[in-house]
Amino acid sequence: MLDIFRGLKNLVKVSHVRIDATIFRLHYSLTVMILLAFSLIVTTRQYVGNPIDCIHTKEIPEDVLNTYCWIMHTYLVKSAFLKKVGKDVPHFGVDKLTDTSDMKVYKYYQWVCFCLFFQVID
Repeated sequence: MLDIFRGLKNLVKVSHVRIDATIFRLHYSLTVMILLAFSLIVTTRQYVGNPIDCIHTKEIPEDVLNTYCWIMHTYLVKSAFLKKVGKDVPHFGVDKLTDTSDMKVYKYYQWVCFCLFFQVID
């Protein structure tokens, strides 16, 4: 008689209970993969090879100038955006700076890859 109830018990048994929806499981697993991938991409570009290569002259050693460019921010001149490249300016946004309000500053923080990685393990 007990064997009959054991067979019924296996039919009624819930194998796995999930309290979140499929979309939520996909969201948090996909988010982790994307953050990890971007962390690896930023890290390899930052710490392997030359992440930045500044134009230098012979007066300043190349490694010193590259370190300075790596730490400090860079900027473009807003008024040079509308000038013709190759004729008026050498490159897009590169021109003589006459007024500091004409600057468009681009900052890059070296700890971005670590923040992405810590979001993955959180």
